[in-house]
Amino acid sequence: MDNLYRKWITFALMIVFFWSWPIRLFTKKNNCYFWTLENLIVNGGKAQWYPSRRWIGYHVVWINKEGKKFEYTIPRMKRDTPWYKMLFYDGKVRPFREFNKDQ
Repeated sequence: MDNLYRKWITFALMIVFFWSWPIRLFTKKNNCYFWTLENLIVNGGKAQWYPSRRWIGYHVVWINKEGKKFEYTIPRMKRDTPWYKMLFYDGKVRPFREFNKDQ
């Protein structure tokens, strides 16, 4: 049931992101969804979704053509970060780690 709830929250957030995407053209801020989408369009590769440990939805990472995973994130993001803070933020691009060193 928790997995279904997480998917529903992520779907609802994607609807908000769809309508807010044009704002992204006027700011340098980003989020993991837009950053991954832009990299898929420009550089190719794949995307992989993970249940987030920091908020109720999913986190997405970009996998380049060589198979290396990268993420756009806020280092040391607090747990239970509200969804509206995920719309646009000043994050960092870093290699994705399967484990979370920031805990």
